[in-house]
This record gives sequence, structure tokens and C-alpha cells, in this order.
Amino acid sequence: MAFTDPAADLWAAIEAKLRSDQALSALIDGRIFDRVPAKPDYPLVTIGNMQVIPESADGVDAAETAVTIHVWDQFKQVDKSRQVGGAVINLLHDEQLQTVSSGTQSVLLESASYLRDPDGVTNHAVLTFSVLTDANAF
Repeated sequence: MAFTDPAADLWAAIEAKLRSDQALSALIDGRIFDRVPAKPDYPLVTIGNMQVIPESADGVDAAETAVTIHVWDQFKQVDKSRQVGGAVINLLHDEQLQTVSSGTQSVLLESASYLRDPDGVTNHAVLTFSVLTDANAF
């Protein structure tokens, strides 16, 4: 049986979910990328690495995917990385994603780390979600 890789589908669904929220859009002005631009405006969100682990069994086309989302801000008066990180968590944790080729079974926050980068001005939130998909449930 062929395996349906959910990574591209999940990336698009996460991006659509984040872009659809007006409160988040007001915080980041629509700045959602796959990597930090060369000369970024802050704050911004990047949808980063995905690790796909297939669930193998006869007739099963499922996977668990670890998705890392990064929030970036440069400290000026308040740390918006925590505010934006909280908004992203509220949008994704235990919510449904509308996907094209893989039925999403669950989206759960695994960890949230809030860091100060070594340059002393960049704040960085690292949010990791576990997403269970099943192409047969679609």
C-alpha cells in the first residue's frame, strides 16, 4: 500500500488556519513564512521543520507528524513573541485542520519554549505540535 505523506498538506492547512485569524493577523501583519526573510519586519511566524513518522499496518495510511512553528520578535517595549505564541497555540492546540489529502485526527501542543537569542534583542518562541493524520479517514 502506498503511503500518503501529509507534510505539504499540513503546512498549507496550518498556514491557512493562522492567516484566517484576525487577532493573529493584527499582531503579525500577515507575516507567515517558511523561513525568516533576509531583512524581516517583526514579529513574524515561520512554519518550520516537520518530522513524519508513518504508522505502518495492513490497510493503514496514517502518520504522526511533529510540526515546529517559530515566532520571532525583536525586543523593543514588550515581548510580543509570548503573545503571538499564545495566539498560535490557541488556534492550533486541540483544534481541527482542514486538509486536502489526509484526514486530521488530532493536533496537540507538545512543547512551547520561549528564548532570548544570543544577539540580546531577538526573542524566539519554539512551538512543537504533534499531528495525527489518516488518509483513509478523509
